[in-house]
Amino acid sequence: MRFLAVVILMGLVAPCAGTAQTSGAAAGWNTPKPATRAPASGGIETEQIKIPEYLQAPPRSMANQPGYMEPAQTHALLTNIWQAESRVKDLLTQVHPQSLKMPPAVLASFNGNLDMLRRNLADLEKSREQFADRVDSEYLGFETYAGISAVLPPLDQLTLMVSRYNNSSLNTEFNQAWNEMLTMQHLLKPYLAFLLRNHDQIVLIMESNFYGCQNELNYAMHDANGRAQPMRNVLPAFKGRRRPPKKAEAGNNTNGKH
Repeated sequence: MRFLAVVILMGLVAPCAGTAQTSGAAAGWNTPKPATRAPASGGIETEQIKIPEYLQAPPRSMANQPGYMEPAQTHALLTNIWQAESRVKDLLTQVHPQSLKMPPAVLASFNGNLDMLRRNLADLEKSREQFADRVDSEYLGFETYAGISAVLPPLDQLTLMVSRYNNSSLNTEFNQAWNEMLTMQHLLKPYLAFLLRNHDQIVLIMESNFYGCQNELNYAMHDANGRAQPMRNVLPAFKGRRRPPKKAEAGNNTNGKH
C-alpha cells in the first residue's frame, strides 16, 4: 500500500515538471524558478506552496500505525465473522414461531424481527465476501462494519423475545451469539479506521502536490504569448432602416381629412 502511494505521487509530480519545461522551450526562454518576491523587471510575484513537514516523507512502516493488519490477519478476522454469522443462522433454524405461545401482536413483531435479521445477515455475507477479495478497500470494510451494526439490533430483540417465551438454554446460546457478533465489530473497527486514515493522508498529499504544480505552471506560462495590447477606440457605425418622422405622417393625415 505504501509503494502504491509513492508511485501515485511520482506520477503526479513528473507530468507537471515535464509540462513546464516543454512550455519554456517552445517559447524560447529558460523556465525561471519561483521567487518569493517580485523581480526587478516588474514580473509577477509568485506564491510559495509549503508542504507540511509530516507530509514531506512517507511513514517509515505501515506496521507502526494503529490498527494496521497484515492481509493474513484480515482474512483470519473475516473467517471469524463468517463463523459468527453461521452460529446465528444455525440458531434461527431452532426457532419455530408457530410453537411459541405469544399474543398475535407480539408474534407479528417477532416475525418481523426474524425476517429483518435474515435480510441483514444476507447483506453482511455479501459485503464480507467482497471485502475478503479486496482487504485494502476502505469502502468494503465500511460496508462490512455497517453490516455487523445492522445485524446487532434485531438479534438483540430476538434474544429478548426468546428468553421470555422459550427455554433458557436457547436464550443462553442467543446471548453468546450476540456477544460474538459485537466482539467482531470491535475487532474490525481499528482496521477500518486505519484504512480511512491512510486514504485521507494520500488525498492530502495529492492536493498539496496539485497546488505546487499549479503554482509552477502559472509562473512558467506567464507572459509566454506576449502581453495584452490595448485596443484603440472605434466610433461605431450604425446601419439600420430609417423610418419617416412622425410629424410628417400626422400632417399628411390632417390634409386628407379636409
